Amino acid sequence: MTSPPPPYLQAAQSFRRFFGELRETYLERETLFTQIELALLCREHVLVVGPPGTAKSAVASAVLGRITDEVSGLPSLFSKQIAESTLQTDLIGPVDFKVLTETGRTEYLTDEGMLGSVHAFLDEVFDGRDMLLRSILNVMYERELKHGRKVTAGRTECVVMTSNRYLTEVLARSPELLLAFADRLSFICFVPKAFARRESRAAMLHRFVHGTRPDLRATLTLQQLDLLQDAVALVKVPGNVLEGVEMLTDALERTLVAQVSKLPDYVPTKYFSQRSVVKALWTLKAAVVRDQIYRRPDRALEATVEDLDALRWFFLLGGPPAAEADALLKAAVDPRERAQLEIVRLEQRTFDEVLGKVRQELGGGVEREATTLAAADDVNAAEALSRNWQAGVVSSTARGVLGKLVPGPRHGQNRAPLLVAARALVAALEQRLSRGMAGQGEGRGGVALLIAIRDVLELCRAVPELRPGYPALCEASARFLEQALEMSASAAEGLAFEDGVKMEWLVGLAENLEEELGVMGALAAMLTEAVPTLHERLRDADRETRHRVVVALRRRVSAAFPAATPRGRKDPLDALSADSRRLTQLEKALTALDASQAGLKQELLKPLSVAYAREVLGATPFERIEQYGRAVQAVAENLRREGVTAEPVLVECRELMETRLREHARMLSREVASPPPAPTAVLNGDAYTYYRGELSAQAPDGELAALVGLDGQLMAARPPLASSFLSDSVRAAVAEAELSFLQSRIKYLRSWLTQLLSALPSVDALVARADAERTFEWLVRSRFPLLALKEGELVRLKATLGMLETLPGELGDSARKLSTQLRGIDEDFGRFSRQVLARRSAP
Repeated sequence: MTSPPPPYLQAAQSFRRFFGELRETYLERETLFTQIELALLCREHVLVVGPPGTAKSAVASAVLGRITDEVSGLPSLFSKQIAESTLQTDLIGPVDFKVLTETGRTEYLTDEGMLGSVHAFLDEVFDGRDMLLRSILNVMYERELKHGRKVTAGRTECVVMTSNRYLTEVLARSPELLLAFADRLSFICFVPKAFARRESRAAMLHRFVHGTRPDLRATLTLQQLDLLQDAVALVKVPGNVLEGVEMLTDALERTLVAQVSKLPDYVPTKYFSQRSVVKALWTLKAAVVRDQIYRRPDRALEATVEDLDALRWFFLLGGPPAAEADALLKAAVDPRERAQLEIVRLEQRTFDEVLGKVRQELGGGVEREATTLAAADDVNAAEALSRNWQAGVVSSTARGVLGKLVPGPRHGQNRAPLLVAARALVAALEQRLSRGMAGQGEGRGGVALLIAIRDVLELCRAVPELRPGYPALCEASARFLEQALEMSASAAEGLAFEDGVKMEWLVGLAENLEEELGVMGALAAMLTEAVPTLHERLRDADRETRHRVVVALRRRVSAAFPAATPRGRKDPLDALSADSRRLTQLEKALTALDASQAGLKQELLKPLSVAYAREVLGATPFERIEQYGRAVQAVAENLRREGVTAEPVLVECRELMETRLREHARMLSREVASPPPAPTAVLNGDAYTYYRGELSAQAPDGELAALVGLDGQLMAARPPLASSFLSDSVRAAVAEAELSFLQSRIKYLRSWLTQLLSALPSVDALVARADAERTFEWLVRSRFPLLALKEGELVRLKATLGMLETLPGELGDSARKLSTQLRGIDEDFGRFSRQVLARRSAP
């Protein structure tokens, strides 16, 4: 008794019998069945177009409807005839109304839609609306449904779509839609209206006359198809075949696009993109498995140049073979049918010509690739580096060799010379590392040396043949890195013994060291990833080096900075700005080396900032405290703009500011002449003119309020436990000056009003209305009502005195006394003016 065949062989037999039976039933559909076979094997989709009555739907149903699950015995098939009224939910599944009503979220029951089945058949696909067709394409390509934050994976592997439209009709309706189909579908087939062979029509009529129905008994299960699909994934594609796929794709695209200029109505069936090249590769793998099933069961699962011919089913519009296409063209009457057959014939001839040229060119593929790789140049460059180490050449050569070895040449024989170059680079690095930091004339080596080490290490890590020596090379690199770190720290500490070091040079050195130590840190991370035991050692060395470098640079900068400060500039802010820019760059580099070392800029700029502030605040002229307050504000803003904290600087300038304010108060307190107005001046308005021109114009009204505002502006800089920045003595000096001016003005107003009331008739003497009228005119002509009422001088004086009254001690008492005098002036004038107005308006 013979044992049953292995599962894979049994699956291959079932596949062959399944489609052999279909080919016997549906005549002259060999191309369509071949494309469906390839689509099933590589899990891709098929579009079948052609006029009605050509068994497109029957073939699709006969294939997909009979691939069953060996457990349930049922097919995993979703079928739908597309119409203009078809909705998206008809394809992806209905809305889950339970979830919608309970949570308000829209979710779909995808198990009841296309994604819930392994296979799908969509009939009359182009009868749907464009938006629906685009949704179909997205679901087919992504094989999942994205709705909000949820992504539902589907089971769909192969979809067969049919349409009674010609491709020329679809192109005329929506060129972009056809392009989208051509890019996402691996196989497109045209089924002609007629048979090319007479015997095929005769066989069809014979079956109809005798009532013979298709008797399809061969079976194929989903599990058997899974075994064959697994075999497709195992197919190897050698380098020369990969090169052939690329050459065929490029040449076919150029040739077919060139046909567009000759045939204006022609559009290539396949859209050539990176996606299509990947799909072509999977088609090639499926073709190898199909060839093993049908022709050569003993062949290895490895693609050959001969297998490239199977890509015609992927790149071209499937249809009848060349001889049958010629016969059909002779009998075709419908212009759409003729156009479609012409495309089939044109693309087949083009493919045959291109494939022939590609096969000829592939004969010299090894030599052509070797010329392109130019491995001899890399070998010569790498071997020369052992004699004369050049970091830049090492990096460029290592990166170039790495790009050629990973993923590697298509032809294995071209890999050996590249490995020679790679090993020579590793040997050159080992030789350089063995010298350590003792290389004559090489100095520290800097960033270029470190990058060269990194690039060779990356080459050794990425190339499998070099990987065994990678840990040892990392150990040697770690020892060298420790020496390089020590050298960097020593170089920074050596600055203390160099004279004439300029700030600009220190800034550049700090930035270079920061970059160098950054590369060292990245190299250390690479080494510890390969050899974890190096982690603590390299981490501690890096930390100590950074600390030593920063301390040395801070010490040298502190010593060099005063000498580097320019002197004699016209504008002190220019000097401060220049120094601030240099120190900002330096501190940025230092904090990058060691984040705990911030504050150098503030430390070094403070003396310069104080000098700048003292120069501005000591020399700025002002007549009002408000003007001086604007100068103080400008200094603070300029300091902050340069990154300096203004408050400590202003504290240093406090004594200077108070001195200037006291001097200002002393100048205000000079004796102000306040002679009583002449008798004639009392009535003719000259007293008013004198008051406004001599007394009011020079009065420092509001100086105390401005001083309080300035003090509030400086509150952030006030001494600890102090209630204000400025001392009480300054406030008292300004208040005293303002009070003296107020006293002279109130004294003048009292004298003026007293003489005015004496010169005018008393209220009791105003018997007649005419007397009241003349008195009113004299009162107006004196302009005292203008000053007191319309201009509100008495109100202003009262407000100023109100602030002075709050002062403690003698100043407050004096202010209150003046307020009493001012109140008396207001009452006397008010009483007299009201009585005159009353007599003037009396009947």
